[in-house]
Amino acid sequence: MNNVFTQKYKTWIWIAFLLAVAALVYGIFRPTPPERIFENSDKVGHFIAFFSVSLLGRLALYKVSGLSYWAVWLILACSLEFLQEILQPLRHFSVADTLANVIGVSIAMFLYAVLTKIK
Repeated sequence: MNNVFTQKYKTWIWIAFLLAVAALVYGIFRPTPPERIFENSDKVGHFIAFFSVSLLGRLALYKVSGLSYWAVWLILACSLEFLQEILQPLRHFSVADTLANVIGVSIAMFLYAVLTKIK
């Protein structure tokens, strides 16, 4: 992954990032929990959402310091789950959901690091 790639697809990366952010915000702050499709399906949803948003955001915001960028997403991965309980009375804080969020961001961080090393 390099600046040529991100410059070439800049508009598409930003569109995907903004759509992913909108989906994440909706999923976290919707009034009722999502339907349970299978055992721990919500954890899979948390992982996919935070993985996607943080990776797409890093591609869109590649000029931002990596340390700052990933630190913010790790903080958001923890704090948004807590905030959801405060803002939505039918929702509750879940350590497992928070862990899925953090794992999603961590794997995105690792994948981004690997991809930026490939030339």
